[in-house]
Amino acid sequence: MKKVLFVGYGLILSAIIGLIAAAFLVIEGFMTKVIWLSNSYVFQTFLIIVGSFILYFLLKRWPNLPKTSKDSIKELRQNQTIDYQDVFLNLLVTLVILSFGSGVGPEAALLSAIISLSIWQADNLRYFYFQYDELKQLSLGTSVKHLLNPFKYRQRYDGRIAPKTPKFLKWKKLLYIVFSINGLLAFVLLIKQTDQPSFIMKLGHSHWQLSELWIVPLLMIVGIIIGMILKKLNYLFEKSIQRLNLNLAVRITLGAIGIIVISYLEPNLLFSGQHSLHLLIGAWSNQSATFLFLMALLKLIFLAWCLTFNWRGGDIFPITFATMTAGFGVATLLPNFDTLLVVAVLATTLMSELLSPIVAGVFIALFFPITLMPIIILVAGVLFLKRKYLLRGGIFND
Repeated sequence: MKKVLFVGYGLILSAIIGLIAAAFLVIEGFMTKVIWLSNSYVFQTFLIIVGSFILYFLLKRWPNLPKTSKDSIKELRQNQTIDYQDVFLNLLVTLVILSFGSGVGPEAALLSAIISLSIWQADNLRYFYFQYDELKQLSLGTSVKHLLNPFKYRQRYDGRIAPKTPKFLKWKKLLYIVFSINGLLAFVLLIKQTDQPSFIMKLGHSHWQLSELWIVPLLMIVGIIIGMILKKLNYLFEKSIQRLNLNLAVRITLGAIGIIVISYLEPNLLFSGQHSLHLLIGAWSNQSATFLFLMALLKLIFLAWCLTFNWRGGDIFPITFATMTAGFGVATLLPNFDTLLVVAVLATTLMSELLSPIVAGVFIALFFPITLMPIIILVAGVLFLKRKYLLRGGIFND
């Protein structure tokens, strides 16, 4: 009976995590539509200023927010646990940043929240497991109140009392999978019910030929060189801003100015870029290589600007959009080659340099037909080995 109730409790908690993640995206989409409903530049500028004031007061009170997935993983490694009391504050700050046009993505805060809430789930399940006999002595209503209390009744991980038998560890791994799938189903269900736009879209069909593959190493070399230059420029920009030692108000103001400028120059570059990829096969499909290169560069500059000036968030979606835009720009210069082959190779290479080959390989593959999967895996694999070798040799370090 204990195992059945334990699993049932875990399914409820994992479903709650999935629903929280989905609700965050639904609310973010709703707020963005409401805030940017007007086409008046003056009114939009006014709203960005309002958003910057809200962000200032939030960060003045909670300067360590918003947390990213990297922050949560670092905290987990150092302390073997995470302080998840601020998870909703973290999502609130991120909602303000995303809704008012910052050029960052939701994935960093969302993954951070999922990691924190997963630790919260584990602590609650641990309380149930070790205090089961005590809970049985209580009335049903009191037991339910204990189990549904979000933070009061929980038990942190303690290696001294944690079961370590092979049978228990196998059961634990199986439950991880079951709870993850359950949370994902709850997430997808709410997303579907609220008719949210898809994160992933296919960019078309590819009919690449073996005779075209000689261009792949050349595109990779170009992507590696450009990626190294961009990383160096971003590093120099961050260091120069750090030396200025700007206070919070100035940083947020500069970030807001960047958003206002982008809203005037090219509104399509606002936000993360995840819902702007359709431009590459739509409104921008006949644009020149110069235009596409400028848009890709401007998107990366806007991303760096927002991250540096406290309008922080995820960088995966913005970098995906920028690298794919650059890829289409290169493809226009190589009309005799399969367009998506060129885009896939360059985008995977650039994203590998700016983020990591694993993230690039997995993420870029989602947007391309399966016929390009071997090429994307090959490019990501080569760049993974390159990075691993250089790291081992002490030549390259992130």
